[in-house]
Amino acid sequence: MTHTPRPPRIVRWLACSEQLLGQAAERLNAFNVFPVPDADTGSNMHATMAAAHAAVDCQEDGPVDIGATLARAGAAALSSAQGNSGTLLAVMVAGMADPLRGLEALTAPALAAALHRADTAARTALSDPREGTMLSVLGVVRQSVAQTLRRAVAEDRPVETRAVLEETVSACVRDARTAVEATEWQLDELSRAAVVDAGAVGLLLVFEALRAVMLDEDPDTELTEGLHGYAEGITAEAAGAEGGVEVMCTIELDPIGAATLRHRLTEVGDSVIVAPTRRGEDPQSPVPWRVHVHVPQAEAVESLLHEAGEPQDLRVSDLTGGHDDHAHAHGGR
Repeated sequence: MTHTPRPPRIVRWLACSEQLLGQAAERLNAFNVFPVPDADTGSNMHATMAAAHAAVDCQEDGPVDIGATLARAGAAALSSAQGNSGTLLAVMVAGMADPLRGLEALTAPALAAALHRADTAARTALSDPREGTMLSVLGVVRQSVAQTLRRAVAEDRPVETRAVLEETVSACVRDARTAVEATEWQLDELSRAAVVDAGAVGLLLVFEALRAVMLDEDPDTELTEGLHGYAEGITAEAAGAEGGVEVMCTIELDPIGAATLRHRLTEVGDSVIVAPTRRGEDPQSPVPWRVHVHVPQAEAVESLLHEAGEPQDLRVSDLTGGHDDHAHAHGGR
């Protein structure tokens, strides 16, 4: 009997996440309301996770460095991230990497450290962090892991065991589902549309993929039942959109340059995300940063970007339809 190699669990998590987001993409697109109803949240999250998975896809049979694997996946995701939700998902994946470096098996304490770092990275990357979004789910999951660990310690159970990890990821999904339900009442835009946040549902699926892989189970096909908007297949009205464009690029900056650019972008637009795609050996050295912003007109942002450095993969997309308007010569894909 021949042995068929299986990818490491961390790679299978990315693969399962890609699969679940791909299956859900059209429905997530349909009721995408915040920050703009541009009908692309599902597609963007799926494309981002597909890039992350492709960067580390392998058939190796055996342990790998989880942190190094996630670092490669996160860098690839950030380099090709699309949209607000896709970029934020990439920041989260990349943010989990450092606390997991050197580990060949995930434990509950390691997951807690990784989620804490991811939560910090996501909130730092955003110019205006808002609850009622993917951030709410990430924050609740981080707290859920910490609570499970505290309970295990109080019961004098060793926290590095497989049993505690399985208990932890199962609790994560239950609490993430509750957090998704709550998003409907955390943002006025969602309350008016009577839907939950599409990006939050997408992140719920990512954590369900983690649970399924860690427990060697199939994903729960009933997990999203009853979630307003997703369950009914509601289509958000794009008429409420105010138009404008989404500008994205990668640009090499030092930390001061990145902070300056972030400040200047917030003066001309919103939904600003500025996040490093990798870390340099010297914390003050220039590294590539992924930039995302929504603005009425692209010209003002393009001017700021060229003043800051040399933008690569500069793309401008129409927010009213979710389609690419144009890609500039420095990196049109």
